Amino acid sequence: MSKHKIDIKKNSLSWEKSFFRKCDKNKCENKGEYKAPKSRLFLNEYYFFCLEHIKEYNKSWDFYKGLSVDQIENSMREDIIWNRPSWPLKGNPYKVIEEVNKFYKNNPNDYDFIENDQSYFKNKIVDDSLTQEENDALSILDLKLPLTLEKIKKNYKKLVKIFHPDVNGNNKNAEEKFKEINKSYRIILNKLKNEK
Repeated sequence: MSKHKIDIKKNSLSWEKSFFRKCDKNKCENKGEYKAPKSRLFLNEYYFFCLEHIKEYNKSWDFYKGLSVDQIENSMREDIIWNRPSWPLKGNPYKVIEEVNKFYKNNPNDYDFIENDQSYFKNKIVDDSLTQEENDALSILDLKLPLTLEKIKKNYKKLVKIFHPDVNGNNKNAEEKFKEINKSYRIILNKLKNEK
């Protein structure tokens, strides 16, 4: 009995395929092994050069060629945010830009942050519901909204123990602070009663 030999056809694999790509430089017969982008606008389209010509191309290639100084600046700024616009989730993005421009139109060196930070960083919700006197009372009692009677009493008792005249002897500063604490406590309690 004769054995039958199976004829296996050998397929060439994709990475085994090889073809000669000529250098894209005119009159060059070398192999184009190195790729280089065709232009700033077509970064996914390539020239293929030999080693000698890729070095030459890289030395002469300028990504920002043909752009003005302002266009280069804008391009660099857009690269920082990956060419995607960014603005607050709520509100108009142009208003934010207007605010920043308005701020820098005034000389930033003249802007006294220590003097103005109290008004600049105020909370709108707190301002709408509290008067200046009530706001001051909150800061003296070291309280934040929302208020509860329990929280007010707890902070009041803690501060009274620290600044009580019996504890501090004849210290005038402690006595003044103690008076402020009592006044603030009455203001906040009245505010709480009026809301109910």
